[in-house]
Amino acid sequence: MSFGGPLLLAPLHTLLGIRPGMNVAIHQPPDGFFEALGALPEGCALVTSSSRGVDLTVLFTKRKVELIEKLPKLTHAMSVTGSLWVCYPTEALSAQAPSEDFVRLAALEMGLTDVKKLLLDPAWSGLKLQWKARAPRLEKPEARA
Repeated sequence: MSFGGPLLLAPLHTLLGIRPGMNVAIHQPPDGFFEALGALPEGCALVTSSSRGVDLTVLFTKRKVELIEKLPKLTHAMSVTGSLWVCYPTEALSAQAPSEDFVRLAALEMGLTDVKKLLLDPAWSGLKLQWKARAPRLEKPEARA
């Protein structure tokens, strides 16, 4: 079975937000994912970790327990401006499969918020997660000598 198919209206790397020079980590991709991803933009590297943080991580998971186990490690490896795509089955095949709401709540516990939703394939949906923006300072800081 091929990944993506006619649902993808743009190259997959564009939809995922992969830009030139990024460090990208992909965990547990389904069959056909790398073929659908195609050639990465210039300077991109597929990595497992990076000293400056991973710019974009894509995690495919079919189990809630697996998501809860992997999410802390993946968020720790993210760069400050990095993103994490959590891809889950579009149709919940069992009670163990994560739903959109489950992914969102797990992300909030880690200090992440969802910024984009994408239907990658008839079988896979994804939520793009990023660090929550900090609230602006309400008062002006005092200058001390």
